[in-house]
Amino acid sequence: MATTIGQAAASPRGGRVRFSAAEFERMLDAGLFEGRHVELLDGEVYEVTKNPPHDFAVGAVADALKAVLPAGYHVREEKSIASWGRWRPEPDVTVARGDRRRYEARRPAPGDLALVVEVCDTSAQDRTKKPKGYAAAGIPVYGILDLNRRLLEVHTLARGPEAAGRYDTPAILAEDESAELVLDGAVVARLPIADLLPRRPESPEP
Repeated sequence: MATTIGQAAASPRGGRVRFSAAEFERMLDAGLFEGRHVELLDGEVYEVTKNPPHDFAVGAVADALKAVLPAGYHVREEKSIASWGRWRPEPDVTVARGDRRRYEARRPAPGDLALVVEVCDTSAQDRTKKPKGYAAAGIPVYGILDLNRRLLEVHTLARGPEAAGRYDTPAILAEDESAELVLDGAVVARLPIADLLPRRPESPEP
């Protein structure tokens, strides 16, 4: 989940300032956001907020992926990826190519990722900003696990010379369905959506 920290400062001409990833990283190095988890999405700074259902779902997704991943991939939870342009997100779960030691001295770049999953509770950015950014960066599959609607959206890069940098219409999978786990074009497993979701809140007794 992510919530905006505030509007960017206005320029003398009244426009809105958008930060580059390099500017954002200098702010992080200066301790401007000390003690806060923040990410840069299309030049705007958002604070990442979490709650127990979100934490459960992130762990459940990671556990399900780890149980079925073939050799040559590994799972990362809530870790930043390499920045690009005006982007420095911190995805909830990613599947990176290669083993973990491959990234001991650097963050995975978008081109190193086979899959990104965001757990969506109150954050609109998971559905509005991030699909555009992840698609433009070439991430082949982007999943949104929606805790409120109890479903999984699966966005896959469109194909064809005129389709570069965007996702096709997402597949919507309900709680009682299973999702194909596709890595670099190969189906490697099926994951029941219900296993990824927190249990429904118990109804109060009359």
